[in-house]
Amino acid sequence: MQYGLPLALTALATFFVSTGTMAQSSNDKVVFEHLQDYMEAAPFADGVITAAQLKGLTAKPLIVDTRPAEAYAKDHIAGAINIDWRFVLSEVKQLPKDRLIVLYCDTGILSSKAHFALRLVGYEQVKVLFNGYEGWKSSGKK
Repeated sequence: MQYGLPLALTALATFFVSTGTMAQSSNDKVVFEHLQDYMEAAPFADGVITAAQLKGLTAKPLIVDTRPAEAYAKDHIAGAINIDWRFVLSEVKQLPKDRLIVLYCDTGILSSKAHFALRLVGYEQVKVLFNGYEGWKSSGKK
């Protein structure tokens, strides 16, 4: 099974996840089964990177601050671009598939939603910064 789903299925999947609605029609069941396959095969902690690991990378990843623009304007990781987590799919053309992408928000919770969406549409080189920007600041990184 390939883990990227067509965008239409991803939209349906997001609906199911956000509303807690169980699949009812045969099309809904297909989406549900694809999501279940993805969840069962997703490696534990494979989508996470720590501040120390990020700093130690030799290849420069694309760092994406998924917080609202106001938070990004106040402070952000040097070199990061800003794409609010809600718009990661509508701005997907800014994101390369051939380069590591590291997403972060304040704590990692909202960027995890963006990570999940990107994985569903076929992005394999995407990670969430463990503990988000708060973890980055407390690690002494700039």
